[in-house]
Amino acid sequence: MVKAIRQKTGCRGRITVKYKILIVDDEKMIRMGIKNAMPWESMDISEVYTAASAKEAAAVIEEHQPEIMITDISMTEMSGLELVGEIRKRDEGMRIIVLTGYDRFEYAREALQLRVHDFLLKPIDEKELKKSIEKQVGELEAIRKRREESQTISRTKGVRQQMELERFMRLLISAKPEAKENLPAFLEEFHFDGERDMRIGLLIPQVHGEEDSESRNFRMQTIRQICLGMVDGLKRGITFTDEKGRIVIAFFCDKDKKEEELSQQLVEILNDELEAKPRIIWGSVKGGIENLSISYNDAVFALEHEREAFEKLYSMDLSRKREDIFQEVFREFRMAMTGSIGEREKMFHIFDRFGMAVDSYNLSARYTRSCCFELASAVYFAWFTDTGSSAEEHLSALMKSLAGAEREKALKVTEMFLDRLFAGEEGEVHELVGKVKRRVHENLAEDLTVASLAGEFYVTPNYLSRLFKRVTGEGCNEYIVRKRIEKARSLLETTTLKAGEIAMMVGYHDMNYFSLAFKKHTGMSPIKYREQAQGR
Repeated sequence: MVKAIRQKTGCRGRITVKYKILIVDDEKMIRMGIKNAMPWESMDISEVYTAASAKEAAAVIEEHQPEIMITDISMTEMSGLELVGEIRKRDEGMRIIVLTGYDRFEYAREALQLRVHDFLLKPIDEKELKKSIEKQVGELEAIRKRREESQTISRTKGVRQQMELERFMRLLISAKPEAKENLPAFLEEFHFDGERDMRIGLLIPQVHGEEDSESRNFRMQTIRQICLGMVDGLKRGITFTDEKGRIVIAFFCDKDKKEEELSQQLVEILNDELEAKPRIIWGSVKGGIENLSISYNDAVFALEHEREAFEKLYSMDLSRKREDIFQEVFREFRMAMTGSIGEREKMFHIFDRFGMAVDSYNLSARYTRSCCFELASAVYFAWFTDTGSSAEEHLSALMKSLAGAEREKALKVTEMFLDRLFAGEEGEVHELVGKVKRRVHENLAEDLTVASLAGEFYVTPNYLSRLFKRVTGEGCNEYIVRKRIEKARSLLETTTLKAGEIAMMVGYHDMNYFSLAFKKHTGMSPIKYREQAQGR
């Protein structure tokens, strides 16, 4: 399965799809060398992940779902081919490049059996690896385009089929001879059971006040789409319009009368979504789709003559129903907000959408208060986990403010709680980022990582990464590398120290890795740079 993770509009409106790649090798020099040597952006790769073992790789795949993987064949605990075998049990579409230092046929044969897409020998040739990656991206693009074309064809076909279905149902309820003649072909094409019990329901929306034709058409289309989703989408019946433009639903019946339960849910949702009180007028249950015209005539008769005995109006505790439906929506908001700790602007944008959803569902004040406190608590504890800071007094104050609050006030005091929580954080954020930058400047020779820096300042690595990027516009790892290269350049320009000595002074314990990183940032090797800088 091709999963495009990001799209952007390029020149002349061209849509460029970006992909993710995972590099797996137990040798840090190799995996980081590959990561730093490739021009990923130009190859339509937006995210590059690394893993030092098969176990780490599995975790990265689970979380980020990369479309391409480069893996060493020989690793401790689990070999690269064993890893590929495990992946293939779950993901048939991942493009896989295998690296090995052993030029042996059996490895290549096993790799082919596991549907590996390329097999490269170490030491790695950058041009060869780049060519292989570009080939995999090209294949992913071809698959994506074929899928899009197929989906377009399917959608077009689906529209035509829906139009034909509705046309035939109108003929059927009108008892036209053409319907009876074409019934066998219709049943075969749409895979309907022609002997199944069915029942017509006329959906009549009652509107108070005047309504222009444009508003009415929009309302009827909205009702129709909701019915298609709830009835046709669940294969519980067929939605169409009769010759007078009324919405007709041919329900499939069963012994438990679940069609009545479904219609009840439908009425409630339509009542919530539209300024109308809909009702369903029933026809009789008939065996076989060819007798559907009788059920339709029953419903029309009831409508035209206002026969209460043939009408069924449903009323429920709509407030309670709205809350049940909103639960799933609320879970999404809670997940989105707890996942945005450290991104203040995004956090408040999500909360604004939450407030709009509360209003649109017309939730009760009591239920709104409950949602607000649950949301604020979830955000607070996620923030506490990431930062180690405490603001329990703010949470207690919120609980008191929410007591007896109306819907609008509940939303307002919750927003104020979030503002106080993250306002205090802003100053601390800049201070923390400043401390991290100073730590990097003063200790470039050490093995600096986001994880080690986060541990020093008692925050989580993810939290530090988000904050650093938000404040500086640059990733923390990228900042470390840039500062190391800057210092290396300065030492090459002003001293006679050997390149290997300079590499150690800026935190690179492998000369080859240092050379790769330096060349990536400057476009030349350290030796060449010194010669040019010193005018040799």
